[in-house]
Amino acid sequence: MFIYKLPKILILTCFIQMISMVGFAIWPIYLIDLQAQWKLSNSEAGWISGSFYIGYVIATPFLVSLTDTFDSRKLYAISCLIGSAGLFFFSIFSTNAINASIFWSLVGVGLAGTYMPGLQILNSRLNQISREKYVAVYTSFFGLGTAFSFSLFGILKNYNVGWENAFLLASVILFLCSFPLLLFSGDEIEERKKKKYQGIIKVIVPILKTFKNKKASPFILGYGGHTYELFGFRSWTFPCIVFLSSHFKVAVSDAFIANSIALMGFIGIFASIFGAKYCIGKDRARIVSNMGILCFFGSIFTAISFLFSFWLALFMLFLYNSLIILDSGSLTTGTVVNGEPHDRGVRLALHSMVGFLGGAIGGPVVGFVLDNFGGQASHLAWFMSFLCLGLGSLLSALTFRYYFFKYKI
Repeated sequence: MFIYKLPKILILTCFIQMISMVGFAIWPIYLIDLQAQWKLSNSEAGWISGSFYIGYVIATPFLVSLTDTFDSRKLYAISCLIGSAGLFFFSIFSTNAINASIFWSLVGVGLAGTYMPGLQILNSRLNQISREKYVAVYTSFFGLGTAFSFSLFGILKNYNVGWENAFLLASVILFLCSFPLLLFSGDEIEERKKKKYQGIIKVIVPILKTFKNKKASPFILGYGGHTYELFGFRSWTFPCIVFLSSHFKVAVSDAFIANSIALMGFIGIFASIFGAKYCIGKDRARIVSNMGILCFFGSIFTAISFLFSFWLALFMLFLYNSLIILDSGSLTTGTVVNGEPHDRGVRLALHSMVGFLGGAIGGPVVGFVLDNFGGQASHLAWFMSFLCLGLGSLLSALTFRYYFFKYKI
C-alpha cells in the first residue's frame, strides 16, 4: 500500500529513468564477444567503455544550460532519441573501435540528457518539503537502472541473443521512453523564470569558478576518483568473473554472471544510503577520507582473493563493490551543502563533469593494464588491474588530506 502514498510524478520519473538506462550494460556484457570478433586489444575495448562517459561529460554543460531555458520534458525526450539513435547505429554500423566509440558516446549523451533533466522534471513538480524527501529516491534508481540492464541482457545473452539484436532491442525501448514524461508528467508547480540562453562559454566559466569553493572542491575531486573506480569496475567485472570461472573450472552461465553484477548494483544502493546517513551530523570530510582508505585496501584484498577460489573471489567482488559505493551519496551531499543555494546548480554540474570524466578514464586504464601484464587470461593482469582501480579511492582520500592541511576545511 505504501506505493499509493507516493506522488505519481515520483513513480513516473523513477520508473522511466530506470527503463531508460536499458542500454547501460550491453557493451560490458558483450565485450568479450566483440573484442574477439573485431580483434580489439584490451586498451581499445577500454576506450570504447570510456567513450560512454566522455559523451556524458561533453554534453553535460550544454544540457545544464538548456534546462534553465527550455522545458526539461522536451530535452528528456530528445535525449532519449539521441541515445536510441546511438544504440541503433552501434547495432547496424559498428565494425571497429573507432566507430563503436562514436556510437557508444551518443548513448552517454542520451544519459546526460535524461538523468539530471529527469531530476529537474521531478523537482519542478514537487514542493520544497517533498523535494528534500524524494530526491534521494530518484537518484537511487540510477543503481536500479544499471541492475535492470545487466540482468536483462545477461539473460538474453544466455539464450544466445546476438549483440546486434540486443542493441536494437535497447534502441526500441529507449525510443519508447521518450514519450511518457512528455505526455503524462503534468504542469510545473514551482514558479521559476526561464533564462535566456547565453551560449556554452558563459555556462562553462561559472562552472569552473566553483573550484574557488575550497569546502566543496575536495568532494568534487573525490567524486572523480570514486567514479574512476566505480565505472572501471563495472566495465570489466563481467570479463573478470568469466576469467575466474574458467581458471577455477566453475561452470556458471552468462545469466548468472550478469545477475550477480545486477545484485551488486542493487546492494550498492543500500551501501550508499548507509554511508550518507552515517555522515549526518558528523565530520563528513574526514569520514569520506577514511572510507577512501578502506576502499583502497578493499581493492588489494579483492585482488589477492583471485589466487584462492572462485567463490571467495566472487564474495570479495560483492564486498569491494559495496566499499566503492559507500561514499557515493556522501560525496554528492558534500557538494550540495558546501556553498550557497544560488550556485548549487553549477556546483552539481562540475561535480557531474569531474565524476564522469573519472569514469571515462577507468575503463581504458584497466584495459591498458591487462594488455601490459599478460591479458585477460593472466592472474597478474587482473591483480594489477584491481590495484589500479583502488588508486581512485586512495587519490580521493589524499585529496581530502591535502585540503585538511592546506585550507583547514
